[in-house]
Amino acid sequence: MYNFILIRAYRQEDEPFCKELLKTGVMASLNATFIGFLSEKIALIIAVLICTTILILIGIPILYCLMVMCIPAFAIYIFLYATFFYKARQIQKEVSAIPRIYMSDNTSHFWVAEAYEFYLLNRRQRDERCTFMTEEEFKESDIDVSRHFKKIVGTIALCKNNKLQDSAWIKRFSVHKDYRRKNIGIHLVNLALQFSNEHGYKRTNVIISEYRVGAIKLFIKKGFELYLLHNKSLFTSLITIEFHELTYRIKYYRDNELLLTNPLNVQSIPN
Repeated sequence: MYNFILIRAYRQEDEPFCKELLKTGVMASLNATFIGFLSEKIALIIAVLICTTILILIGIPILYCLMVMCIPAFAIYIFLYATFFYKARQIQKEVSAIPRIYMSDNTSHFWVAEAYEFYLLNRRQRDERCTFMTEEEFKESDIDVSRHFKKIVGTIALCKNNKLQDSAWIKRFSVHKDYRRKNIGIHLVNLALQFSNEHGYKRTNVIISEYRVGAIKLFIKKGFELYLLHNKSLFTSLITIEFHELTYRIKYYRDNELLLTNPLNVQSIPN
């Protein structure tokens, strides 16, 4: 077997690799958020263009006018960068506490996807479809991996949702950009949902930024539905990002069995 992906429980030695993967995942969505935010702020763009035109008409050099036009966008990007960087650092600190937060009891868990690649393969062969294995299957296969490179390429966590009765959260879902479209995300989500079912959860939710389009499509494809919309304001109300809370019903129940015990300030979407 040349290439395969091992889906297994988190180990302490995974800490530095998970820190880097999750940090990269957070920062990778910065540009998409910036472009998406600007594309929605038509009024701001029109105002900047009008101001620039006025400055040109009164004789201000074009170079200075262009600088003035770019200042708002530059300021927004810097602020978003600082916000994303701070969030990435918070997540990195959380990784150091994974055994305590996600693996101290049977209500939560943390998994990683570890890629094994035969070192003699060319780029085309490495891009071929991989085989997926659980930790038990890997032990039984007795595969010689002495000539394989291995790398953490995906993470996912599941923990108890204290806001909904008998419900769970999917958190820290990330797949390395070079390993997307290989079904790694689907396998990680499947494992999290299987854990939810085995431990009696009736519903599993996940919150994703509106600009992580690929992740939203993946969860929708898996059967998740829109549950709530969260509007998070950055720097008062100057920058507002919409987050989609998606839900997956694992077991059938009456609607009054699952109620928000600590409602958030959100816009509700009927199920």
